[in-house]
Amino acid sequence: MKKMALFGGAFDPIHSGHLAMAQRLAETLSLDSVLLMPSFVPPHKIRESMADGAHRLEMCRLAIEGQPLLQVSDMELRRGGASFTIDTLEELHRLYPDTEWYLITGADVFCTLRTWHRFADVARLAVLCTVARCGTDTAALTDYAARLQADGYRCYVDTQPVQTVSSTEIRVRAAAGKPLGGLVPSCVEAYIKQYGLYQHAAAMLTQTKDEQYTEIIRARLGDSRFQHSLCVAQEARRLAQKYGADADKAYTAGLLHDIMKDTPPQAQLQILQEFAILLDGVEKTNPTLWHARTGAAFLQHILGVDDAEILDAVRYHTTGRVGMSLLEKVLFVADFTSADRTYNDVDVMRRLADESLEAAMEYGVVYTIHDLLNRGVAIHPDTVMVYNELVLSGQQEGIQHEK
Repeated sequence: MKKMALFGGAFDPIHSGHLAMAQRLAETLSLDSVLLMPSFVPPHKIRESMADGAHRLEMCRLAIEGQPLLQVSDMELRRGGASFTIDTLEELHRLYPDTEWYLITGADVFCTLRTWHRFADVARLAVLCTVARCGTDTAALTDYAARLQADGYRCYVDTQPVQTVSSTEIRVRAAAGKPLGGLVPSCVEAYIKQYGLYQHAAAMLTQTKDEQYTEIIRARLGDSRFQHSLCVAQEARRLAQKYGADADKAYTAGLLHDIMKDTPPQAQLQILQEFAILLDGVEKTNPTLWHARTGAAFLQHILGVDDAEILDAVRYHTTGRVGMSLLEKVLFVADFTSADRTYNDVDVMRRLADESLEAAMEYGVVYTIHDLLNRGVAIHPDTVMVYNELVLSGQQEGIQHEK
């Protein structure tokens, strides 16, 4: 049987670290070839910042010239849409029935393999492989591999580190007109310059964070959802100024709170799996709740938002929770009272929001519970608990007032 490896990814652009990993495993595992497969636009990536699939494919082809063990496939680009690894492996097994397949992943991704869609089937169809990167915890990789092997899965970790290269750094350097020597093959660098790739990244370098976020959500959301996000951001800033929260954080949270709202459920599932996010019983039955979870994950892992207050505000803007911060309450209420809202009780909600943030919170939670009851939809435990907290807090304040 032949021995081939699938090495998939955005390859945006392909760089020296990718090539070193592929070449290393091809040699150490005595592979007949490694198949580099650029993905269609991954559902969790920032679409406008990515080079077109045709460009990414051509850069891969240029990069492997003179390396007979490496090949390039456009399978996922031709397929289009969000591709799960299991779909690609099953198709490869049909096309190459007499081949033993290996799956190459980056060291950071390797330790999330169990969260992947149909992981057991992925592991059945391929040997799971990775190479340690400079500056990473090799022991964590080998420990994870040992646990996989103990459960009967086949895997291989090459513990001799390869060069750590960041695609983000390459795009930023390209945007600034800086040389890419050593980060990508010279032919890839020339191609990037020839076609002016990553020029959008150059524009983003001069923008404020909120300007960048606005462009990102404009590309990811429909017109009405985009306008809603702008309105929520403005209302969140107003309420933050009124009640003493950080107005800048409130505006940012408002901009980003629905960033995954228009992303198809299947694509959101892939993000949940990639970042090892487990849904509870109610969430599994109600996909409309997923965007808060995937949104917070997108902000943290893709956009690099590291402010815990903003992440929590996005995470709980739909369900609420016990012990909400002031910023979380501001976003929760702003989502109800933004200028674009037209539901029957919106005027009541806006009046309450100007009188008491807690009163508006309670009204909004009650409105949500009534709506879910009328539609026969399960109520998330966080919503029930925050309702109880608000009611009990109000009762306690009333008792203290009577005293």
